[in-house]
Amino acid sequence: MSSQIPRPDSITTSTAPGDLTFTSLTNIPLAWTSPTFTGAHKAPRSTEERIIVGIDFGTTHSAVAWALTSSPDEYEVITTWPGQLGKDWGKVPSDISYTDSEVSGSGDGELSKSPPAAEGTAQEEISYKWGFEVPPLSPNRLSWIKVLLDPSQPRPQFVNPKRTVLPYRKKPVDIVTDYLTALRNYTMVTLERRLGREFLYGDSKWNVLKKPVDFVLTVPAVWSDKARQMTLEAAVRAGLGVAEVGNAGGLLRLITEPECAAEYALRSMQTGMLKVGECFVVCDAGGGTVDLISYRITSLKPLQLHECVVGSGGLCGAVYLDRRFEEFIQRRIGKETFEGMSHRARFQMNQYWETYIKREFNGEDNDTEFHVPVVGVPDCPEKGVTDGFMRVTRAEVHDIFEPIVTQVIDLISSQVISVLKSSHGPISAILLVGGFGSSEYLYRRILTWSSSKIPIIQPRNAWTAVVRGAIIRGLQGDVAAVQSRLSRRYYGVVHDSAFDPTKHREDEKKWHDLRCEWVVRNRMQWYIHRGDVTTEAKKISFPFYRTIKAEDVKNGKHQLRTELWVCDDEIAPDKRDSSVRKLAVMTSELVDVGRFSKHVNEKGKEFYRVDYSLDMMVTSGLIVYEMRIEGQEGTVARVATNYE
Repeated sequence: MSSQIPRPDSITTSTAPGDLTFTSLTNIPLAWTSPTFTGAHKAPRSTEERIIVGIDFGTTHSAVAWALTSSPDEYEVITTWPGQLGKDWGKVPSDISYTDSEVSGSGDGELSKSPPAAEGTAQEEISYKWGFEVPPLSPNRLSWIKVLLDPSQPRPQFVNPKRTVLPYRKKPVDIVTDYLTALRNYTMVTLERRLGREFLYGDSKWNVLKKPVDFVLTVPAVWSDKARQMTLEAAVRAGLGVAEVGNAGGLLRLITEPECAAEYALRSMQTGMLKVGECFVVCDAGGGTVDLISYRITSLKPLQLHECVVGSGGLCGAVYLDRRFEEFIQRRIGKETFEGMSHRARFQMNQYWETYIKREFNGEDNDTEFHVPVVGVPDCPEKGVTDGFMRVTRAEVHDIFEPIVTQVIDLISSQVISVLKSSHGPISAILLVGGFGSSEYLYRRILTWSSSKIPIIQPRNAWTAVVRGAIIRGLQGDVAAVQSRLSRRYYGVVHDSAFDPTKHREDEKKWHDLRCEWVVRNRMQWYIHRGDVTTEAKKISFPFYRTIKAEDVKNGKHQLRTELWVCDDEIAPDKRDSSVRKLAVMTSELVDVGRFSKHVNEKGKEFYRVDYSLDMMVTSGLIVYEMRIEGQEGTVARVATNYE
């Protein structure tokens, strides 16, 4: 038996590594965390030319951009994709489909992942299609694969379960790994086409890169820590950055989507629009989520930003408009007729909505009418259906848009109010980016809501602002514009606290054999609070000591279990309740307990005291944990982390 107790020194921060021994709490290589955090990978400061690749893995569409560090202003967004027909697109569908042999079975995703392909397997032998290659009418098409990584987020009720069912032997991280692998492989094909094989590989016959390739992968700001860790695992398995064979020195970093969008939007603004001391709000309205983040400008040359209020977000992206459109059609023609439409007819209907209504609607009060193809639906003039087309008025489209747009405006309003209450400075602008952020109607509605009190800026290339910002962020290396962020939740541990009759009830106390005192259990020790300022230049230490009965130590070894807990509420409780959820379990195997101090309590029981700390580094897209054992030389613990 062992007991976990927070040490009296409470929370500490440091900008320099000590002389304490630690082992990493994750078995996934991390990149570009702070150079002062021992064991972390650091962005190189050398003049060596590197290739930067930004990936915006989105709910409905994904984007890729690349640049050379020697030509940072000449970055390119990939606009041609395998299977693509018609005009160039700045994004590719986040869809994947497996062959019949891959999707047969239970589909519960609980079995082990598919065996890896043999070494040297060609791309065409991979048994799945992705992006534009996936036929829109394919029964095996998997959509919304990104949402599978974060079960803590409420999944929209309208998501077709057939479009997110897991193939046999595939878990969510396996599906995302396959998609990112395809994205990475095509990116390398594009780089070879643009730069030449000699530039990339030299005279290597085995595709060993001549120049390192760094990857910046974006994640939603509202995602859980587990989802971010799963994204990292999928990225590493897909061969991005540090784990990529033949890419020695290549790095990988996770950055939140709104932070990347802010990087691009700010640098696309006119010089005179930015002033030191002012704040701005970024609204990243994408396909599935809408993220809000606010910064205060503290320097222009170089650009330096500090997050001024806790970010927010919600599930009110453009796909919710798609669902409302389908519901509107279904109400008009009836559920039975709607469900009787062929897959091809539904596809044509949705394509018309996507191309001619959703993207073009601006809300102007006129007599505009749209004629939506509804192939196979019988003529019914009273329902507006004639010759396979349905008449839809401007007012009806307005009613489709308005509830979703209102949700977005409510999010913006709450963020603006928070900034104004924080007294960090005036709001100079609201930056509207993302696919949904490109909507003319959304822009006009936000403009009306603002009443010209706050400028609303819709930068050029808003649809690809996130991936463009990812490239900018990658080119910065370890000199980021965002200097500090605010924690979106509480982080802490459950512990036994000494019984205090002035604070605790009599029936709560329990006797602790080793400490020989009354304690109360399930108390929360919060080391990071919601709204706390975090920077990548500092680590936050969770100091503990453990008491271990000597009789529990076998062959000098003992296993400790440390649990990290989180709370998303505005005010976290001091006792564990339903608002507190487990984030991760760290199992620490002490390999030489005899090296720790041995004690005897007043009842003659022998025990060891282990002083240690868990160090946390909060980066934009990921939290990095490490463990330090005080006063020990050499490794005395091996640590594994399992996210709940």
